[in-house]
This record gives sequence, C-alpha cells and structure tokens, in this order.
Amino acid sequence: MNDVKQVVKVDVIVVGYGPAGLVLASLLGQQGHQVAVVERWPELYGMPRLTHVDGETARFISLAGDGEQAFREAWDTPHYYWVNGKGQILLDITGENTKKMIWDDHLSVHQPHFEEAIHDRILTLPNVKLFRGYVASEMSQDANTAYLTCLPWDAEKNAVAIDGVPVHLAAPYLVGTDGSKSFVRTSLGIDRIDLGFNRRWLLVDSYPTKPLPPKFDKKGMQYCDPKRPHMHIPIGSTGQRFNFALLDNEKTEDMNTEDAVFRMLKHFHGLGRQDLTLIRYLVYAFECRMAKSWRAGRIFLAGDAAHTTPPYLGQGACAAIRDSSNLAWKFDLVLRGLANESILDTYEPERRPHAFKLLQAARKLGILANLRNPFLAAIRDMVMRFKRPPSPAFPILTDGILARDASGKPMPGAGSLPGQGRLTIDGETKTFDEHIGFHFTLIAKHGVAAGIPAPLRKDLDSIGVRILDLAPRGQAAANGSVVDVDGVYGNLLDEMNADVAIIRPDFVLYGYSDGKGMVALLSDLLKQLRFTRGREVAQRAAA
Repeated sequence: MNDVKQVVKVDVIVVGYGPAGLVLASLLGQQGHQVAVVERWPELYGMPRLTHVDGETARFISLAGDGEQAFREAWDTPHYYWVNGKGQILLDITGENTKKMIWDDHLSVHQPHFEEAIHDRILTLPNVKLFRGYVASEMSQDANTAYLTCLPWDAEKNAVAIDGVPVHLAAPYLVGTDGSKSFVRTSLGIDRIDLGFNRRWLLVDSYPTKPLPPKFDKKGMQYCDPKRPHMHIPIGSTGQRFNFALLDNEKTEDMNTEDAVFRMLKHFHGLGRQDLTLIRYLVYAFECRMAKSWRAGRIFLAGDAAHTTPPYLGQGACAAIRDSSNLAWKFDLVLRGLANESILDTYEPERRPHAFKLLQAARKLGILANLRNPFLAAIRDMVMRFKRPPSPAFPILTDGILARDASGKPMPGAGSLPGQGRLTIDGETKTFDEHIGFHFTLIAKHGVAAGIPAPLRKDLDSIGVRILDLAPRGQAAANGSVVDVDGVYGNLLDEMNADVAIIRPDFVLYGYSDGKGMVALLSDLLKQLRFTRGREVAQRAAA
C-alpha cells in the first residue's frame, strides 16, 4: 500500500476501525460495495474497552462476522445490581430480561474476539480496502464527492511517518467512526453538546488466576458508596473489570499506578497480586456529549464521533453499531440506484433521538452512582429502596422510514424491535437472521402474500425484500411456506391484529396491516424509500 499514489475511488470511505467502523465496512462489503477503511493502528487494538452488548447488537455483530467466533467466551449476565454503601440493593438494571432475541439480552463479551471475527470476515472481501497504519490528514468535499488524504503512521513513534507516501481517497460518501476525538468531526467544525457529566474513574482489567468469590459470578455490581463509588463486571467468561471513582483531591498520575490499583482491590474486595493478572489500568474520564450535527453534505458521523455515553447502561457501543447498521442499508439502496439519496436525510432523525434517550438515561444513572454527599446519598437510598425503580425504558424509533397512520404519525408499534426466532425453510431450521440476512422482510399469514400484484412483486424483488409465507400453526410447510418454529412471527402478527408486517434490514418494525391494506403498505414503503427502479452504479469504483 505504500506504493499507492493515484486517487483510489470507492463507494464509501470509513475512517476508524472500532466496532462502528468494522460493522459498517463488513455490511457494505458483503453487499458488494467498494469500501476503503482508514485506521491509524496497523493491528487490531487487542484490549477490551466495552464489556457489554445486548441481544440486538449481537445480531448485527453476527451478520458482520461469525457469531460463534465473536462470542466464544461471552457470558450471560442476568443481573447488574446497584447497591448502596451498605450493600443493600437499589436497582437491578438487567433484572427484567425478556429474552426476545436468540442471543441473551445482556452479554458480557471480550471485545477483541468480536472485532477479530468481523475483521476475519472483512479479509474475505476483496472489495474492502484496508489502509491500516494510515492517519487521516486532509478532508474535503464537493457536490458529488468526498475526498480524504491519509499519511502513513509510525505506531512506534506515535507520529506521522517521515517521508511517507500519502494515499488519496475519493467516494460519494465518507463516514467518521473515529471515536470521541474524531478527526472527521473536528475537521467539519462540528461542536458537541456537553450534558455536564464528567467523572474520572480508575479502570482496571484483569484475568483471575484462581476462582473469585461468588459475588463476581455472572453479575455486575455498581457500589453507590458516597465514600468512593466503584463497580465490577465480567469481561466475558475469563476476565474481570473493576472501576473505582477518583476523589476530587486525588491526582490522576498518583492513581494511575499498579500500587494504587492493588490498594483499591485489597481494600474493597480483598484481592491481591496472587489473585489477578492485570491486563491494563488507566484513569479514564467518563463524559456525556453529542455532536450538534451528524452530517455535513456527503460526510457522516457515527459511533463515539457522534455521541459519547457514560458506561452505566452499557449502551455506548450498542448505539454505535446501530448507527452503522442504519447507514449500511440506506447506503446500499442508494449505491445500487434503487433509492434517491434523500433517504440518507433520515439517518440523523432516526438515530439521534434514540441515542440521546440512552445517553440521558446513562447520565441520570451516573449521577445516582456518583453521589458523594452522604445526606443526599441517604435520601437516594431511602427512595430507591422504598420503591425500587424499574430498569430504564428502552427507546424506539419515532421518526424516519416508518409506516404512518392517518394523522401522519408512526402507527402504534412501528419503530419498535420485534423478537427474533427460528424458521424452517426448505427443511432447514436456522435463525431468522441466518435465513434472511440484511434485507427487508415481509411476514405474511399463509396465502396472503399471493395477493401482491406481479409489478409490485418485481419492485420488491429488486430491493431484496424477502417474503415469508407462514405455514398455519401446527402444520408442516407446504407450497413454499415456512415454519415459524418458535411462534415469534405469528405472535407478532396476532399482537398487531395484522395479516402482514414488514421488518427493516436493521430489525426495526416498519409497519403492518390486514390483507386488504397489504398493497398500500408495500407501496408506501417503496414511496418512503424513494424507490427509483434504479441501476447498478457501474461507474463507481471501477471508473
């Protein structure tokens, strides 16, 4: 790659190769699009940063890579207890598991494993070009193209390589998934809203060298102790993370030492050097910020470049991966000439409010966890113990590409996340995702989809809509019908009092109707997608 001197033309440039960049590059690459990824570090980071994904996010990771490889040491964590300084339970964040997905609702994961799994998938895609060991240095755009110049990065010196040969990239679209200190965001001059939550914590990752006490088994614990808030949570099935809040009078450099780490571990958990091998430790500043805009022309922000969320809800990386999945299916339709690029205008209206609600919920939890005033902490404990609050309600999409009622508002349930089940198709039983992939899906009661007119069906085929004709309950599949093994999709139709429902590629419920309204529902989908009966963009990267 050091010999590359000409402009490399692709469909999408992705800056940053963390979870958001990995998922976006893989989903676009698997759909056949030309992608260039720019990443400063020549190798995957290899250290855990996030430790939790939910069942929805696990589905995206499994589409982007091999799920079994990604989660080979993942651990279901059915409880994330919040306790006061006396150890009394105030809240159980994950205590209302619904098990809507094949994957567990709350997975403790080893991040390097799922990043390796996605990276391995990307390596099989010759249309994804990896510029690892390059740093973005200049960015611009015109009416039709985004441009990026990258310079070789010397990882050992942590600086731009002397006399390195630059790489010049050009694409219709560029996405910054380059973290909270985003080059892309700062180059665009986009400011961030600071919600005012900034706390320093000492983060410690470790491998136990012997079995730990039962309090560490398959659960997270947030100790809301005004003397010093702290927490612990598994890192998959083999690691353990500890966090300790820094007090106002403590200096970062004094606490960022191995002696300080083991002093904390000994004091709070009775653990010493004989119990744990340290992976890493650092003082980290939790923050709560969101970019004022997620798009400027042909350049988009996703993940931490768009929003940084405190870790108290475990949703930061989940939100980042949702950003990528949202962009991926919309880019796909536009690049294949099947939708007008104005559908990209729906990215921020869909994702921003959803991410913001999670950010706000995490901020509120962080404030509760970090109360240092003993009097206020005692009031908190009394209120929360008297009436233990439920886990924060999970948001749904409230705008964008969703079926509408007569008033123009999204119909009830549109924007929500249906469950995931197994299907038997042509005698093979697999999960919905394994059968369908990253496509729109029409779920229909037996025989209803036969009423789709041939021209409309042709248009649906062109955008990759999969049609599931559900066999009647308790009956074997016949004449092309499929068996709803777990009853998930039949139950969805029953709950909505519907004969058909449409699920988007990002698993969101678009809408539903009875049989008489099916054609109108499908036609409205095409209208909202700005369907163009398009063309493959033959001149894109090959031009």
